[in-house]
Amino acid sequence: MSIAILDPDKSIVDILTDLIGDMGESPCPFTNKDKFLGAIDPKTHNIAIISDSFTDVIEGTKQVYPSIEIVAMGFGDATACLSVGAAHYLKKPFMANDIREIIRALLASPKGQSEVDKWSFITADQSMKKILEIIHKIAPTQAPVFIQGESGTGKEIIARYIHKHSKRNAGPYVGINLAAIPDTLLESELFGFEKGAFTGAYATRLGKFELAQGGTILLDEVTEISLGLQAKLLRVLQEKQIDRVGANSPISVDFRVIATTNRPIEEEIKEGRFRNDLFFRLNVIPIKIPPLRARKNDIIPLAMHFITKIANREKFGEKILTQGAKDTLTEYSWPGNVRELENAVERAMILTDGSEIAADNIMLGIDMTAAPSQNSAVGSTIHEMEKGLILSTLDHVDGNRTKAATLLGISIRTLRNKLNEYTEKGQFSDALSVKTSNGLSHNPS
Repeated sequence: MSIAILDPDKSIVDILTDLIGDMGESPCPFTNKDKFLGAIDPKTHNIAIISDSFTDVIEGTKQVYPSIEIVAMGFGDATACLSVGAAHYLKKPFMANDIREIIRALLASPKGQSEVDKWSFITADQSMKKILEIIHKIAPTQAPVFIQGESGTGKEIIARYIHKHSKRNAGPYVGINLAAIPDTLLESELFGFEKGAFTGAYATRLGKFELAQGGTILLDEVTEISLGLQAKLLRVLQEKQIDRVGANSPISVDFRVIATTNRPIEEEIKEGRFRNDLFFRLNVIPIKIPPLRARKNDIIPLAMHFITKIANREKFGEKILTQGAKDTLTEYSWPGNVRELENAVERAMILTDGSEIAADNIMLGIDMTAAPSQNSAVGSTIHEMEKGLILSTLDHVDGNRTKAATLLGISIRTLRNKLNEYTEKGQFSDALSVKTSNGLSHNPS
């Protein structure tokens, strides 16, 4: 697959041709739009870089060949190009790294790849690409997989991918978060129970292992279970049999197991919190996902992917990251990893007016809304802390209730009810001018 280039300025075409060639991709340069239209073909081109002086070509290409991703470039307004189908807009003069980042993001996305490419991951990082090669090899097998990585790195996404590309993909995929269920209930959740096994057991219930019959079971955060349950889990993995609570005989089960943890497993074993024999049973295929801060090449491609995803979901126009915004994203440490990045992009998409996301539109860390500090919260009631957070968030977004509700994770109705309550108590003036999502000021009364 090659990358088509169309610009009336031959010097720009030559620069892009060299740059794309240096990336190991195949450029297909044009300065004449008729020749471009005669040659463009989704069988040979997956990306087209087109000057904004040819908006008719951008629109026509996207209408006829929707699978071709278009990058517009020029000195004008991005809105016109984005509205007719461009995925990105690059302002001239541009830095070489800007176009590299956009091309990498598009090539890493499923749309930018050829139809025979089975990957559905967004990555430009070499360490992640090696992990994907391993996943591709082991997915069709029956081998147990043990995935390690910090929270938010995408462990469950990888588990689902493995199941989807396995020989068991026609069977069920059953996941259970072992950290979210009390230890006293875990045995019955995993292995099921017979009617009358205990008070309240009014009917026989199948456990997760039986529900995963013929498919895959994901044991999420497996290091969180007790040593006693670890021993029972080991027997299930060895014998492929489970004992329902209250049953008289074992039941054979057929499953593939994938386990995950966000803890350092070697330390858990050393401290005696996790059985060594269970680890070896699970760790046939080990996969360690590096944190996002260790693969900075993935940050911008992922951010661009989330911009497209959120724009499609919310029916927004796509927005462009300024260089300052890109610097802010790449310099941050991302303790919450990919999940935190997606949340940050979603906030920026919702709270930013216009077609560009600047550095000051990106809110990172835990103090995003200037909420009261931990010290000032001491001695305050929950009601007072809630009120402080709501009012400070409202102030942060200049009175825009739609944006405030989105940022707080509550409905507009809930926010309105809270403000009415504060108004009745004289804690909030409802006569103040506020803004709605369209940016117009009005009096809420």
